[in-house]
Amino acid sequence: MHFSTLAAGALAVVLPQLASAHFLFPHLMLNGVRTGAYEYVREHDFGFMPHNNDFIYSQDFRCNEGSWRHRRDPKTAQVTAGRDVVGFNLHLDFGIYHPGPVTIYLSKAPGDVRDYDGSGDWFKVYQLGTKTPWDGTDNGWLTKDMKNFQFRLPAEIPAGQYLMRIEQMSIHPPYRQKEWYIQCAHLNIASNYNGRTPGPTIRFPGGYQISDPAIQLDSWQKNPPLTYAPMPGPRQWPN
Repeated sequence: MHFSTLAAGALAVVLPQLASAHFLFPHLMLNGVRTGAYEYVREHDFGFMPHNNDFIYSQDFRCNEGSWRHRRDPKTAQVTAGRDVVGFNLHLDFGIYHPGPVTIYLSKAPGDVRDYDGSGDWFKVYQLGTKTPWDGTDNGWLTKDMKNFQFRLPAEIPAGQYLMRIEQMSIHPPYRQKEWYIQCAHLNIASNYNGRTPGPTIRFPGGYQISDPAIQLDSWQKNPPLTYAPMPGPRQWPN
């Protein structure tokens, strides 16, 4: 696609403003190395814009709007459970501007992850919320200004290909409205684990409800709770 000089100039002005307020997670982090944008992560068609609460009832809540069209574009990262450190990095190395919880889930594909729509079970492997006690302010969120979110893959994951999904729920809109930022990466996990199935699990949509305490938090309330609990979704695996 070709842009006029005027359009390119306008984009150069607008992009940093969008980037500082809204989020993309196009980079897979692999053992401390930031991989290329969308090298292992599914692109989506919603740009920098967030979704509101009603999005949790959409099938696009799995990996974001339009991501299915890009499912065969990313490579699949080869990793080992219990050894490799994985995660996501924000676009342009920006940090989280609007605070709120970050969670990362895994869902095992029945075959090639490039053909998987994320309709199966998801289990949580990473989460980051607030300091304890929480003072109710933006600065009390552990996610504030962070640019990447990394964790060691638990050893207790069966071998197979997986979607790895990051979710950031921004709490800054007034009252109980939230903003949602979501993307998925492709992993092929080597593992010798043959124990119990990871869980508890949820499905998207259906795993979250507007009535969930995590979503009902009023970020403008005068007397905030001492801790942000519970986090969105089920307990983290292994537990």
